[in-house]
Amino acid sequence: MTLKTLLLGSATAFAVVGGAQAADLSVAEPVDYVRICDAFGTGYWYIPGTDTCLAIHGSVEFKVNFHNLSVTDPGPDPLPIDDHSSNWDFVTSAGLNFTAKSMTEYGELAGYIGLAGDYDNTKSTDIHGDNYWLSLGWLKVGHFASTFDSGGGYADSVYRSDTATDQVQLSWAMSGFGLAVGIEDPRDRWGTNLPATFNVPDVVAQATLSQGDFSASGSAGFAQLAIGGVYGVQGNLTIKLDSIAAGDAIRFGGAFGTGASFVGGGTNGATNWSAYATFQHFFTSTLSTAWSFGYLWNGGPAVGSWQGGANLVWAAAPGFTAKIQGQYVVTGAGPGVWSGRAALKREF
Repeated sequence: MTLKTLLLGSATAFAVVGGAQAADLSVAEPVDYVRICDAFGTGYWYIPGTDTCLAIHGSVEFKVNFHNLSVTDPGPDPLPIDDHSSNWDFVTSAGLNFTAKSMTEYGELAGYIGLAGDYDNTKSTDIHGDNYWLSLGWLKVGHFASTFDSGGGYADSVYRSDTATDQVQLSWAMSGFGLAVGIEDPRDRWGTNLPATFNVPDVVAQATLSQGDFSASGSAGFAQLAIGGVYGVQGNLTIKLDSIAAGDAIRFGGAFGTGASFVGGGTNGATNWSAYATFQHFFTSTLSTAWSFGYLWNGGPAVGSWQGGANLVWAAAPGFTAKIQGQYVVTGAGPGVWSGRAALKREF
C-alpha cells in the first residue's frame, strides 16, 4: 500500500465518523437579539419574541432645601417645607418609568408605569406607584395628570391646578389642534370636601392649539362638593422667543372659578381668581434661567397672595443638570416666606 493510498483512506474514515457525530448533535437555536424600535421615538427596543416596544427611563436627584427658620408651609409651594428647628434639609428623590407601545388595528396601544420615592430625613418613603395608565387609540384610563391641568411656571412659582387623578379620558388631535374630555374620581382632587356619599364624578375638558411660534390651551371643570356645585376655567398662552435665543419662551396663564383646586387656591364656593407670567432664557445651549410671578385672590376672606421665583440651570452633560432656585411668598398682610434649593439631577 502506498503512502498516498493510506492518507486517502484515513481521510475518508475521519469524514464518515465526523459526519455520524455531527448527525447526533442537536441543531442550535438562533439567537434572538434585542432589536431597536424606532416606531415610537428614541429609546425603545422590541421585547424579544413580541412586537411590543419598551422604553425605560429614570432619574436620581439630590436636593438641599433652605427656608425661613422653623416656619410652616405657606400653601401652594413647589419647595416643600417641614416644620422643624433647622432652616435647611437634604432630600434625595428617585424615579423609574416603563413605557410599552405597539400598533393595533384600533390605533396605538400603550401602557405606562411610573415609580417614585424619596428620603428627606424626617420620613422614609419606599418606591411607590406615581402615575400608571393604559391607552388604546383615543381612550386613556388610569392615574395621571388631570385633563383640566396644563401649563405651569418655568421657575415653578405660580398658582395653578396641579393634580393627578384616576380617570377615563377621550382625546383627539390633528393639525396642531387637540381636544380631551375626562371623567375623574373626585376623591383625588377634593378629599374631605366631598359629601359623605357622592355619586357625581368631576367632569373636565381641555382644548389645545399649537401653531408655529405659539401654543395655547383652555380648560373647564365641574365638581359636586358638600357645599354644592363648583366650577373652574383656566387658560394658558406660550410664545416662543427664538429670535432672542434658541429655546427662549414666555408664558401667561390664569384661572377663575368657585372651586379652589381648579384655580390653584382660594375658598371653595367663593369667587377666586389667579394669574401668572413666566419667562425662560438661554444664555447658551447649556445655561438657562427662568423667572415666574403668580398672584391669587382668595374669594373667601378676600386676601390676596403672591409669589415670585427664579432659577439658574446648567446642563453640565447630557442627562445631568445642576440647578439653584429661590422663591418668596406673601399672603395678605402676613410676613414673607422665602425658600431656596440647590439640586443635582441625573436623568437616563
